[in-house]
Formats: sequence, C-alpha cells, structure tokens
Amino acid sequence: MNPGTSPTPSTDPAAPATNDPKACQGFPLEGLMYSPGGDVLPNTCMPYHPTLNNPYAVRCSEAWPWYKTKFAGDDFCILPPAPGKGLQYGVHPQGAQWYAQVSKGDMSGYDSPNNDFLMEDGEEEVRNYQTGAANAEPANYYRSYARMRPGSHHMIVSTEAGIQPTETWTADMGGGLANGTGLPGSQRPDENTPKSLAKPVEDKGLYAPLPAMPGIVFNMHHFNASGKPILKEAWTNLWFEEDATIPIVPVRGLSPQQAITLNIQPNTTQDLHYTMAVNQPTRLLTLFGHRHAWTTNFSAWLENTDGSTEILYQSYDWLDEPTYRYDSETQNAVPAPAVRTDGAPSGLRTLQPGQTVHFNCHIEFTDARAETEMAPSPESIGPLRFANEAFTGEMCILFGTSAAVSLGAPQQSNAPLPDFAAK
Repeated sequence: MNPGTSPTPSTDPAAPATNDPKACQGFPLEGLMYSPGGDVLPNTCMPYHPTLNNPYAVRCSEAWPWYKTKFAGDDFCILPPAPGKGLQYGVHPQGAQWYAQVSKGDMSGYDSPNNDFLMEDGEEEVRNYQTGAANAEPANYYRSYARMRPGSHHMIVSTEAGIQPTETWTADMGGGLANGTGLPGSQRPDENTPKSLAKPVEDKGLYAPLPAMPGIVFNMHHFNASGKPILKEAWTNLWFEEDATIPIVPVRGLSPQQAITLNIQPNTTQDLHYTMAVNQPTRLLTLFGHRHAWTTNFSAWLENTDGSTEILYQSYDWLDEPTYRYDSETQNAVPAPAVRTDGAPSGLRTLQPGQTVHFNCHIEFTDARAETEMAPSPESIGPLRFANEAFTGEMCILFGTSAAVSLGAPQQSNAPLPDFAAK
C-alpha cells in the first residue's frame, strides 16, 4: 500500500454483494468504543485483512460516523483495545485528550491544529514527539498494530528513561535508532504483528516488554508531496500477552561506519554491501529494509555454507517499503527480481551458525534516477551523505526482529554481489 493512499474496501473484489452493510457485521460497529479482539471479524463477508478487517484494530471510520477530517488518512485511525486487554498510545493534535474527545464525537481538535502538526506541500522534516503510556504496572505484549497518516517515511518508536509525556514535538535526537527500548514502528501507514488472525503455533511464548508508565518517543520523518497540507498523526495498539517466555529482540543492521563516512559523488552508482554473522540458531521473525529515493534495489539474502544463496527480502519501491514476516501463517509475495517486484520467502526462517546474512543497497545517484523520482539533480545536491532527508540524504539499514537471539553486527563487504542485488 503506497503511503499516499488510504484503504478502500469498497473497491476490494472480496467486498460483500449486499446493499445492507449491517448484514455482514460480526458485531455491532456503530458507536463501538474499543477494538474487541478475538476471532470474530468486523465484516464476516470478507476474509481477514490485517488493516481492512481486523478485530484487533477496528477502524474509527467504521465505528464512529462522525470521524471525518479534512486530512488524508482518516481510515488509518483505529480503536484502542478494551481496558485490561491492552493499550493505545499515539501522536495527536489533541494530545492526551484525543480519545476522550473524539470518542464522544468532539472533532473540534482537527479544525485548526497547531502548526507543529501540519506539513505544507513540499515541506520535509524529521522531529520527535514525546508522549507516554498509562500502564501502572510493567506489561508484556505480542500483538501490535501501528498506524500513521500518509506522509511519513518512517516512524521509529522507543521508550526512553527521563522522557516526560509532554505531548509536544521536539528536535530530532535519533529516537530509537541507538538508544531506548524499541516499540513497534512502521515505514508505511499500516504495520501489523502478526499478519494473520490466528497466532502462529510457533509463536507460542513470544513477547516484548513494556515498562510501567513509560515515556515514549516517536521519531518521525515526514515529507509532503501531496499538493495539499497533511496532518502528522499516529496510533499504536499493543495487546497484553500472558504467555511470555521467549523475548523478541531487534535486528539492527546499521553500520556506524556508514553514518560517518558515506560520501557518494553526483552521477555515480554505488553498492552498500554488508554482512551479519549467524552465531547460534536464530529464528528470524521480521525484516525490513530502510533507504531513500536513490536506492533502486534493497536486497537481503542468506549465504549458505556451500556458497549458495537465497533471497530473504527484496524491495524496489522506496515509497512503500514492506515489512515481511516469517511464520507458518503469513504468505509473503514471491520475490521476482526478473520483473522487479517486492517479495520474500514464506514460512519459518531459522538460521544456523555458518550461514551469513547479506544486505545491499544499489544506489543510483544519477540524473536519470532524479527524473524518474522527480528529485533534485545530483549536481545541485553535491555529495550524498548519511541523512534522513528523502532526496538529499541516503541510508541503508536492515531492521527486523528475531526470537531470543539476534544477528551479529553489520560488517562492510567487498564480496561480489549476486545478480538479483546488483541492478
């Protein structure tokens, strides 16, 4: 789903053939205050869809007839879990009063939002938003559903000591890249764990911790190419988990050397190739590749002990960077380098010592690429550095999660690239 679009279930080929929307309701939607969870779908005439038809993330627009704003992305607003089942935190022009006001039909907070929440056409920024969660005791969670309005290239979220829930925007201080405890984030308006209604059997015991009353930082990179103002807003549902025996840990494929030394000259092509060692049996849970406009191909692959390779993750569209999940329920798109479509293998991925994870960003800092992406010319930018800006900076990071143990730190590699990664 492109970050500039909203879900449109009315055009889905699986939409129900009925003029009575209530005929397919699995539970009453109008006036619903919380996402109920469970295995009954909001729309029983459609298959489960993690964004469009999900009892753990019921859309505000389906429950609240009054939920309409002048900004793109209303369909990404989701109702929080019922009290005691989980919690919701987010970024809102109403601050901590968002739910209390909007759930009662008070939409006045969207009429004239503070300028800090608005992005005019052509603007770009990276800033942090400080908020918090209201759980009085430490908690564990497994299911998570992250949403943001169109216009954000990333949403990196973390709990950080000393952060106060001021509900204000501050300067970009990194937020989750190198400090704090990571919380679910996103590179697109919708991100879901798991991606299936049923919990995969092999996920038994998986959990991530949430400290009591945490301060939370959203690090958000926004750029607006929509032609009209956009609103900076986000929602995250965490569902509490009692079966908590196997911690979910991050995969952080960010080379400090890249951040310090990246220097790509105008009208050149360069590959940023890294390896990460597998030191003990490691079950991969998710992977996603973060980059900007000049990267035409982000590939991650596994090198086996016999030298053979297999794709783990491949993505070509920097505006719609997917997160792929590896379990027995999720069916990922099949990688197809010949026709340049995104994909990843499906099923469990447990890596073994002796195997090596590679990832590469194929960067084309050229006039031809600038024309394709409607970007400034490379000569007008000068050397391309490690930076958050979509067109004047670049980065190549492999993020993800694994069960209990993670991969080794990324090391730069000069080894030959497989064909699928080098063009």
